[in-house]
Amino acid sequence: MELMQHKDTSLKNWWKKVTLKKQNTRKSDSVQVFGVPLENSLELSRAIVTYTDNGNKPIVGYIPTIVAKCGFFLKDQGLYTEGVFRMSGSAKRIGELQLIFNTPLDYGKQFDWKGYSVHDAANVLRRFLNYMPEPVIVHELYHPFRNVMETESTDINRIRAFQHLLDQLPCENQHLLFYLLDLIGVFGKHAHYTKMDIFNLASVFTPGLLLSPEHAMNPIHYKTSQKVVQFLIEHHASFKTPKQSGSETVLGLQDSAGSDRSCALESLYPDFHSGLNMQPSIHSSPSPSPSPYGNSPATPCFHPNDMAFASSDEKHLLRANTVPAKRSRYGFHDPIQTIHMNEGTHV
Repeated sequence: MELMQHKDTSLKNWWKKVTLKKQNTRKSDSVQVFGVPLENSLELSRAIVTYTDNGNKPIVGYIPTIVAKCGFFLKDQGLYTEGVFRMSGSAKRIGELQLIFNTPLDYGKQFDWKGYSVHDAANVLRRFLNYMPEPVIVHELYHPFRNVMETESTDINRIRAFQHLLDQLPCENQHLLFYLLDLIGVFGKHAHYTKMDIFNLASVFTPGLLLSPEHAMNPIHYKTSQKVVQFLIEHHASFKTPKQSGSETVLGLQDSAGSDRSCALESLYPDFHSGLNMQPSIHSSPSPSPSPYGNSPATPCFHPNDMAFASSDEKHLLRANTVPAKRSRYGFHDPIQTIHMNEGTHV
């Protein structure tokens, strides 16, 4: 009898531990931006981005703070860095960056990049995208996006078909997708320096943009998705501006910690209405600055999806040679980044 009671007590204690662990895990996940749905990340930490369409009133959107911070730093410092999205940064520093951008209440909003390299930023950005439970192009539209490349034979028809599908994406996914396509397009224009053309860039970003778990390890299906991503990058300026966030206004925006900013954007960003502080954008790239090169103690640090389909020419180049940035020119008041839309083939 005592033995049975002892077993019952042990079982109850074990179940309490399991339940408590699950509760703690759910509680922990609720305050993280890595590995959670996009809308959850945005609830915790987001940055303002504007989208312009041939001089019309700009659309105000939001993307995760980590994406905005990495994107701004990479456009400012990485356009002349070879293998910027292909080499690994420091495993230690990448882990530190993930912790910085994943920790409340600030979530890296005031982070200034001092002590971190371009390759560190590129790797933590890719890690954030690859860790999302669902790619930026949601699973529901995975097959429709891929089918466009097979059913439409001309660029103009493909652009129209993709525009129809892009309009069906959730608002937050549209904002993030157009920002990333613009960012990748900037680096595509600097392939002479980075040795990363649009084909290579599409290969790197496909897992985070358009991939299905059922096809993740199938090279043929992966290449089809890569072709779609490559086309979207090459023609990203031809698409219309994304949907405006319906519940958001220019005044009284909520910051990532949840407190009310009871002041106009002009007080935070003086150039918001006079040119919208449009640097850096696809039309204004920073001039090349010499980067001191040296041996970095970097070791490869990839999510399993990161190098799953890297070509044989890319696999030999795994270490980053850039040294960490020395200037503290980044922080809470990073300029609002502007994406220029609908400037190519009109649909």
